[in-house]
Amino acid sequence: MSNGTEHEKLHVVVHYAAAEKPYREDAPRTQTVGELKTLVLKAFGLSEGAGPGGTNVVYTLYYEKRPLESPSETLGQVAGERESLELKLVQQITQGSASCRRPSPV
Repeated sequence: MSNGTEHEKLHVVVHYAAAEKPYREDAPRTQTVGELKTLVLKAFGLSEGAGPGGTNVVYTLYYEKRPLESPSETLGQVAGERESLELKLVQQITQGSASCRRPSPV
C-alpha cells in the first residue's frame, strides 16, 4: 500500500529538438531533476562540458518555459497533482570563459 500517495509514478516525456523521438519514462515522483537529466543525456547520447573551439556545452530541462535549475527538486514537486510531465531539453553553448560570456542572439 502507498503512504497516502495515490499516484507514485509519473509519466515523463522529454522533447529534444535534435532527436527523432522524445525520451519517455514512467518515473517515481521522488526522482530528482538531476537524476532525470542524467538519464536523458545518456539516452540522447549527449554530454556536458568542453566543446569544440573553446566552447562550453550545457543542457537544461524546461517545464512550461521555466528552467529546472535545482537538481535536487523532485519530479513530483515539478508536476504537482499532474500524472504526466512534458519537458524540453535545451542546449546552451557559451564561448570562452565565464567572465566573457555574452548572450547569444536569438
